[in-house]
Amino acid sequence: MPEYYLVPKRAARAWPWLGRCVQWLEARIFNTVFWLLDRLSPERASAWGAALFGWLGPYGDKARKADINLSIAFPDRDQAWRDEKVRGIFRSLGKSAAELIKLGQIWEERDRRIEFIVDPAARAALDAGGAVFVSAHVGPWQVTNLIVLDMGLEVSVIYAPESNAALREQMFKLRESFGVKLVPTDAGVRPLLKELHAGRSIGMAMDTRLDTGALVPFFGRDALSNTSAARLALKTGSAVLPIRGERLGKARYRVTLYAPIPVPDSGSTDEKAIAMTEAVHHHFETWISEQPDQWICLKRRWPKAHKL
Repeated sequence: MPEYYLVPKRAARAWPWLGRCVQWLEARIFNTVFWLLDRLSPERASAWGAALFGWLGPYGDKARKADINLSIAFPDRDQAWRDEKVRGIFRSLGKSAAELIKLGQIWEERDRRIEFIVDPAARAALDAGGAVFVSAHVGPWQVTNLIVLDMGLEVSVIYAPESNAALREQMFKLRESFGVKLVPTDAGVRPLLKELHAGRSIGMAMDTRLDTGALVPFFGRDALSNTSAARLALKTGSAVLPIRGERLGKARYRVTLYAPIPVPDSGSTDEKAIAMTEAVHHHFETWISEQPDQWICLKRRWPKAHKL
């Protein structure tokens, strides 16, 4: 989740007391919303989450970041289209919050709520050993973790602890319900290599900007990107498997596990990693283009040189 919703980051950092007060207030608001959503059915929780976030979100600083990202990804679209999609992005964020809270019930009622589609090549790769699952913050991305339970896998998921310390413990407990082991981003690559060498799998969402990443085309523009999924796969011989979640209706979902990303026949490790990351980006571009109002792009994705 973003560091602040109610005030611009620059203002909160310029006046630390303001940042602390805002984070305390945001934590109280989110805790109340989560408590209320937990008492509703998945259908009603999704509807209420969408309505609340869709009402408040477009008035915050994050709406401008989403608008800039959409303007770069879809340069032929006008401001009215982007305004509509930004509202949809916050509605999707509200649905995602509800899905996180109701994930246990969604799994318990999986026979009528979730459709799993696994490419045969992906299944063969998992039968041969561990894999690196890669996804993007598009649609019900958190629901994709339930494939771990469906296929009986052991997966460690990389996550960034909440910037808001008052929410950190609660969000960690919610994410534990995925049935996966959580590895913080600052743990480094050693625990990830250990998991892959042991024949287990890891998962990461990699559509966000990584300031130490490599420049890889994304929607036709170079963007600082995380190539660690490809590098880990190249180092261990594991497959890189894109995985996508889609909303099919009222609290109904499809989770699709795609065929492995091809490994280039030639080139250096850096060249192979960039080529594989670009192939992953092609998947993300397709998903985002189909549902731009479900791409949770609330942080700057491209270098500031592309800023409007």
